[in-house]
Amino acid sequence: MIKQTTQQIAEILHARLFSNGNVTVTTVSTDTRQAVENGLFFALKGEKFDAHDYAEKAVEQGCVALVVERELPIAVPQIIVADTRLALGELAKWLKSTLNPKTVAMTGSSGKTTVKEMTAKILQKTAACEDEVLYTFGNLNNDLGVPMTLLRLTEQHKFAVVELGANHIGEIAYTTQIAQPDACLVNNVAPAHLEGFGSIQGVAEAKGEIYRGLKAGGTAIVNLAHYYPEWSKEIGEHSLQSFSYTGSDTDSYADFWSENVSLNLNGSTFILHAFEEEIEINLPYLGAHNVSNALAATALAMAVGASLADVKAGLEQRSQVKGRLYPIEINEHCLLIDDTYNANVDSMKSAISVLKNYPAFRIFAVGDMAELGKESTQCHQEVADFAQQAGLDLIVSFGKESAVISANAQHHFTDKQTMSDFLLPIISQKIAEKQPLVLLAKGSRSQKMETLIADLCRAFHIPVSYTHLTLPTNSRV
Repeated sequence: MIKQTTQQIAEILHARLFSNGNVTVTTVSTDTRQAVENGLFFALKGEKFDAHDYAEKAVEQGCVALVVERELPIAVPQIIVADTRLALGELAKWLKSTLNPKTVAMTGSSGKTTVKEMTAKILQKTAACEDEVLYTFGNLNNDLGVPMTLLRLTEQHKFAVVELGANHIGEIAYTTQIAQPDACLVNNVAPAHLEGFGSIQGVAEAKGEIYRGLKAGGTAIVNLAHYYPEWSKEIGEHSLQSFSYTGSDTDSYADFWSENVSLNLNGSTFILHAFEEEIEINLPYLGAHNVSNALAATALAMAVGASLADVKAGLEQRSQVKGRLYPIEINEHCLLIDDTYNANVDSMKSAISVLKNYPAFRIFAVGDMAELGKESTQCHQEVADFAQQAGLDLIVSFGKESAVISANAQHHFTDKQTMSDFLLPIISQKIAEKQPLVLLAKGSRSQKMETLIADLCRAFHIPVSYTHLTLPTNSRV
């Protein structure tokens, strides 16, 4: 964590200092709702807010200095900058460069948070101390979240694991330049939030920006199943490694690949190949897509010094993330799976593939996929066709465009309470008959499908708290 005087910070930011330069700050804050000690408050501005108006509240919460765009009538040191958002990034970049931990970064249309969690677990084994690995909290992966993550760095940290998201072209180029990774990858490219990128090609362009910020001598890692040739200009002369999981013989052309994959209700087992080495992995994450995520995490971790033994130990230690195939056992016959954090076509298909393998009465509770622009109807139909082929026992839908997925007017809802009231008797009957039942809920963040899971849990007296982290601004992918 940063520990600098106001004079030193002003020099780092090439800014003008107003008042005392000897005040020491030890924390950084952008939120006047949180109490801090010896805080430096950045007065950020947005389309609908200006934190300059709340600077006094920040001082009341423990901030002893301000970074502002204009001088304020407040009796604490003020560092005057042209743009407080850019200044936040500049300070984070300086701290990252100064402490210089081995850093990995990942982006992608889906799975990046899981890859982040897996990578952090592996590197915790490498460091032999969990506290020596800094990683993105929740999904705070945007132009504010990334700097705030890096400003938590201390001299103790040997590794940093940074997740990068975006909702427009140029954002990942900006955050990667702050993170300065030693290794990075694009996990995959899929139709998601197309409104912000225009097309799947726009998504690929935005994701490929991550390679632009690699440090000299850094390693670019690509998923051969989602590789775009235009990324080569971003990768340039950097070392290139690859991973792949398609279930075909072509996987063996990658540096990291798997064979003898066996999917089960608790995860999977497979042989992981890393260059000339191999090791058996018992992965406690559901679904084939998580085999690919494990390969991605392996590639990132080994690029900064992890051994294959570290990989095995880290991957086999599950880090359950709410909203991402998170299992909730109602009783021995009934399982709810919370996969509600977000959704795109690929992640919808992955969720359906997980659900269909259960030897149980399988219910898919699905909400709309948001921000798909003119491709939305086509994308929802693609998921509908895939779900139909899976032969699930019951599909219920919520929202508007997801109606095509349930393909039954009686099974489509515009109110989640009504959906819950419809499902409860079905679930209760199966429980009474001791017939195994699995319900998986999924939808875009805007659909808040976790409230359905929470309502069903309450009905069966299961204590569950759902507090999915939200981004400071619009959703990122």
